[in-house]
Amino acid sequence: MFDKTLSHIAYRINRASFIKPSVITFDVTDRCSLRCRTCSKWSSQTVRKELDASAWKEIICSLKRWLGNYRVCISGGEIFLREDIFDIISFARKQNIYVTAVSSGYHITSATADRIRASELNGISITLNGVTPSTHDFTRGVEGSHARALSAISLLNKAEKNMFVCIITVLMRYNQHEVIDLIKFTRENHLDGIGFQALHDTTSFSPFDSNHHFHEENTWYVNNPLWPQDIHGMLSTIDGIIEYKKKGYRIGNSFKSLQWMKRYFQNPKEMLKTKCMVGINNFSIDPYGETRLCFSMDSVGNILRRKPEQLWNGRKAIQQRKDIKDCKNTCRILMCNFNDK
Repeated sequence: MFDKTLSHIAYRINRASFIKPSVITFDVTDRCSLRCRTCSKWSSQTVRKELDASAWKEIICSLKRWLGNYRVCISGGEIFLREDIFDIISFARKQNIYVTAVSSGYHITSATADRIRASELNGISITLNGVTPSTHDFTRGVEGSHARALSAISLLNKAEKNMFVCIITVLMRYNQHEVIDLIKFTRENHLDGIGFQALHDTTSFSPFDSNHHFHEENTWYVNNPLWPQDIHGMLSTIDGIIEYKKKGYRIGNSFKSLQWMKRYFQNPKEMLKTKCMVGINNFSIDPYGETRLCFSMDSVGNILRRKPEQLWNGRKAIQQRKDIKDCKNTCRILMCNFNDK
């Protein structure tokens, strides 16, 4: 209760010097072998060199000096395109950092699975958008990605596993009819859970101009082919998720977030009735060291040039918290953004 009160005070005054972020993300690469229709990272071209393992180790230690023991989610792109990812994970674990990861599973072979277990990763979420190859492969943009995801899940979920293994599913038009089967798949294969993410903007949309004026309202969903045409059917699907959660199935979303998903799919602007707390909760570092409070907004500085606490409390961060309060984007439905308090 005390932490919640401090968070809301920080939100109100746009300053967070008396609290620290709770959602830490390392986006270690923008590279990816898939061509997902729900993501635009794979289409971006950059000539910047990604941080090497030594730089990530420096970041891990600088965050620990500030935060103490913390939790971090490592994502991309596809993290297992980095040969040194196991070194990064192992180093973080030795610093007593709780490390989870997100992967498509596309590059997880038997040897890779052994190295993942050896790294002492605490948990991994594999993205799976359907129980059928046609649905998953269509949404992921690469034929055979479903078979590889299932193989990765099987390899990682062996009896001797030393981490949790979950799946993540994006709710959209093309898979709403397979959602309940995915929930059943989770239990039948003794997985540790499933989490659902509502479809959101698939482009890198910057909501403000250089003078901190909000751009024209982003109505990306109006003509998006992935947006459900049968809204009633999507609402029934989410009701089904709620019912299975009540039955004890391991569904990572809270009841509150699932109810908000129903409102979101009926009218995305409903999300604007909730507070976006990313400026108070989130601290995300991209493959080049640029640090953000919000994925869609500009960097507040490079963590290799300034201490993390200086970035968190700096002028750019203060301004960005003001911008976040004025933002009219609906990405606050995202699992990492949703205010569940």
